[in-house]
Amino acid sequence: MIRLIAAIDRQRGMAKKGLQPWFIPADEAFFTEATKSEGGICLIGSTTFKTFQHGPLPERQNYVLTHDETSIEGATLVHDLKQFMEDFRGKDVWIIGGANVFAQVIDGDWADELYLTHIEADFGCDQFFPDYSGDFEPAEQSELQEQNGFIFSFASYAKKVT
Repeated sequence: MIRLIAAIDRQRGMAKKGLQPWFIPADEAFFTEATKSEGGICLIGSTTFKTFQHGPLPERQNYVLTHDETSIEGATLVHDLKQFMEDFRGKDVWIIGGANVFAQVIDGDWADELYLTHIEADFGCDQFFPDYSGDFEPAEQSELQEQNGFIFSFASYAKKVT
């Protein structure tokens, strides 16, 4: 099962100038719990990985999609997304960003589920989660919550059966 997980604003914005423009502890906790589950295999793009202040995510298998050959302690380098997806077919993988990796996985028709935290605001982001409306349908959605002045909900989406 290939699952994408992200927090997005009303415009599907995820980042502004390379950083997430909000901090919602409940979303951070949801992300941590989810990505540690189902085997804890996480694929992340190199640009997004560089924003991680503490390096690889603990208690998870970190795979970094990159063109760079420089090794990363605590992570396995991936140079070919298609090959990675073929190698991990039938396994549980969390795709955790960034925008380009999300788009490639959705465009490649590899994604099975989306886990999105919807934030009820527009942050003027410059990086966006790809449009998923044609390929996925809502599965579950939480009630609206508020934390740190942000209103948000958790939602999951399943790939539409055609």
